[in-house]
Amino acid sequence: MKKIAFLLAALSVASVSYAKEVLPEAEPVVEEVVVEETAQEVKSAPVLRVTSIGQYLEIDNTSGAEDIGEGVHFGNSVGLALGDNWTFDLMARKTWSASTDDWKDADGLHSDGMKSNGHRIDIQVTRHFENFSVGLKWRGEQDMDRFYIPVSYNFGMISGWATPAYSFMNEGNDDDAWYLEAMPLTVKYGPVALGYYFEGTKSTGDDDNHEYDHQVRLMADLFSTDRFRLGAEYWYQFAYENQTEKAGKLVDYYENNKHTGVIKAAYDVTENLTVDGYYRYNFNKYDEFDGATKATGKADDYYGEFYVGWTYKF
Repeated sequence: MKKIAFLLAALSVASVSYAKEVLPEAEPVVEEVVVEETAQEVKSAPVLRVTSIGQYLEIDNTSGAEDIGEGVHFGNSVGLALGDNWTFDLMARKTWSASTDDWKDADGLHSDGMKSNGHRIDIQVTRHFENFSVGLKWRGEQDMDRFYIPVSYNFGMISGWATPAYSFMNEGNDDDAWYLEAMPLTVKYGPVALGYYFEGTKSTGDDDNHEYDHQVRLMADLFSTDRFRLGAEYWYQFAYENQTEKAGKLVDYYENNKHTGVIKAAYDVTENLTVDGYYRYNFNKYDEFDGATKATGKADDYYGEFYVGWTYKF
């Protein structure tokens, strides 16, 4: 029995050895798993950011009025942007009339030295496209709220803008009014530009109260360096009409063919900070009609406007 057991064991070892030599071991099959990664672009939401802040001082005066200014304006402005296509502009200013002393003339006109003379708040949002923009603007004053739809376009040499608006009068019995200020066409060649300007107001009531202003404007860049820019403008008001009625009766009616000169400058204190200013001078030339203004003897006069301000861009 032991011999038979040893014989069977020997045959078993021999058969296993033969199988290993004749039949190679099968390699394990590894199935390759391909993982496809889907690249998804993650866009961040637009962030509202401050783009600029600034302040300015403006003094307006007509001959025979205050010896400092009928309107002394101090304003503050903030510019914001949302993404690349939306901008927001805010401006708030306070106005005073200013004279060096108190006075009163024979006609009852008087000055109280320096006193509050109004305020203004402007809020505007603008959507910018490649060659044009459109916006919405609200202006609030003590006696008026005005809503604008500012539009503009620019195609290199040719550009223009317009701000149609509607005025809601808040005090007295004055009628609401349609308003338009526009420079619909400006042609620029090199440092010189020529444009047509219009400003008009038309009341919505039964009385024909209106004011229409047509000008041609010549603008030129006179001198510039890396930091400094100097320019000048000449405006010729070739047509102007101002008419006032009360209860259907003509009260005032005249034309004004004025000449205006503007000199302006800007200086970059740093890459971000700019100081700018201008002086504007109007010489008014009145023509009176229908005896409406001849009773008061409306005389030719001048109007001056001085402005200086600073802007910091982020």
